[in-house]
Amino acid sequence: MSGIETVRASVEKKLEALEHQAEALEAQLTQTREQVLERVEEGKRQLRDLVGSVRQELSDSPAVVDRVKAELQTALDHLEVQLALGEAEARDALDAQREKIAQALRRFESSADRTLTDAAFTSGRLWDDLVERASRLEAEFDAARHGWLDERGAQRQMVEAVQAELLRRLRAYRDDLRVKRQMVRARVDTFEIDLREGLAEIKTAFRRLFE
Repeated sequence: MSGIETVRASVEKKLEALEHQAEALEAQLTQTREQVLERVEEGKRQLRDLVGSVRQELSDSPAVVDRVKAELQTALDHLEVQLALGEAEARDALDAQREKIAQALRRFESSADRTLTDAAFTSGRLWDDLVERASRLEAEFDAARHGWLDERGAQRQMVEAVQAELLRRLRAYRDDLRVKRQMVRARVDTFEIDLREGLAEIKTAFRRLFE
């Protein structure tokens, strides 16, 4: 593995992604529809801003040949177009936008890892930030697609009781995750499995809330 793929495969980034998912789910339960959609839009803006920084770094790098620069700039152009798409509200539109951005991101990452392997290109924190912002946006898309409590009127009291319990579990999960991220070097594999299973249980309950 090299470059962005290496960053994505790191345990720290995997645990960071779990934190992003838990944070987005908590926001879904506590914020309005407009606020949830704005979190998605903010995630798109932040990733788009970073794409601009990546573009500049690649353009200025003497270690990257013109042919490679052209290929990567084309991939970045496509990613920027997808990130500039207008706000989506309906679930199908959110899913379509999410998939277009994910495909464009995979295209760039694949090209970068393939073409920059032998280049003396120093990405600094660019790849780390790219993976982090992409992870945040993916988490916001994932949470936003489930629906909003303020749109559901049936069995309101029961829904609110489940909401309160999910919030309690999410906050306890996030506290546990913070502790384990600090201890990650000690028992990497065990922590990741435990945390992934814990979040999977919460997400199952979360989906049932909106069924």
